[in-house]
Amino acid sequence: MTQQTEVRRQHPYHMHDAITGQPEAIREMLAKHTDPVRELAETASKASRLHLVGIGTSWHAALVAESWFQRLTGESIHVRSWHSFEFYTSPPKLTSDDAVVIISHRGTKTYSFLALEMAKAAGAFTVCVTSTSPGPRVQAADVMLQTVEPERSAAFTISYTTALSVLAMLALEMGHHAGEVEGLDGLREELGEVPAHIDGILARADEIRQAVDQFQNQRRFLCAGWGANSANAYEVALKIKETSGCDSEGLHIEQLLHGPFCSVSDQCLMTLISPPGAGYERAKNVARASAEVGAPVWALAQEEDSELNSLATETFTMPPVAGMWTPLVYVVPLQLFTYYLALAKGRHPDLFQQDNPRQAAARKHYDL
Repeated sequence: MTQQTEVRRQHPYHMHDAITGQPEAIREMLAKHTDPVRELAETASKASRLHLVGIGTSWHAALVAESWFQRLTGESIHVRSWHSFEFYTSPPKLTSDDAVVIISHRGTKTYSFLALEMAKAAGAFTVCVTSTSPGPRVQAADVMLQTVEPERSAAFTISYTTALSVLAMLALEMGHHAGEVEGLDGLREELGEVPAHIDGILARADEIRQAVDQFQNQRRFLCAGWGANSANAYEVALKIKETSGCDSEGLHIEQLLHGPFCSVSDQCLMTLISPPGAGYERAKNVARASAEVGAPVWALAQEEDSELNSLATETFTMPPVAGMWTPLVYVVPLQLFTYYLALAKGRHPDLFQQDNPRQAAARKHYDL
């Protein structure tokens, strides 16, 4: 459980402060990390293999970042994301030709710092993307890129998007060294527009609260995306479990259709992360199929998307965002939906369900 210096008993909870603080925090990341990331990229680009390692929300960040590094560095470096537990318990053969990036907001998760120590012992170049006050064992990394103060809510939000922002910057700089992708200056400019896009979404929070009012009585909350946004589908399902304890599941949109859809009914809410791209036609398929079984659909779709708007029960329109950076923007409505759902259910979103006596008793049986 996250240690609380102040437990709030009503809205706005700490989670709300974190969500609404994201635009300014991302602007800060883009400003303060420009030079450190450029210097880091010179060293990291010399590696033959890049491992992105995290657990929980940080694993989802690793999945998103993997897609960025693969696209921007091309064949110059082999990139793979890892769950910290798998990286440590079934490790690759690490040498001085490896670079290992540990993503750990608090720097206290057992398998993340064990993964770091293993990488260092093997002679790999190590980086930790972490908070401004991380645990001592992750401070052993060769380079630390610090994001924001440790979150006061156990439902991490601002640490996710700021870590992603730093990783996006590193991917761009390593892409520059690789020299395999054109248009990097345009991508940098588009990354700089992300905070303004998030500002616009936060200004429309009432629309998301209305969606919660409409769908809160569904018994099961499903979310589907594709590409890097599949990680955001996993992320919102995790946040819903943490904050309201509701039955939730995140799925890759194609995987959804290969069996899991058989369990979809009128008791489900189907949330679709639906920017333009390879999975868009599948999103329309899922919307039509959901209607057949009586499941309402809440779609995150780009402005002027009349097709999906006509198929969904409700649509939250998204600003036109460069495809690569959609995970940074599309996660924000999902965070707000999670927060307002917890309020609607009368749950405390900051406490990791530790105000539930049975959950508190269960928590005694495992360490993180």
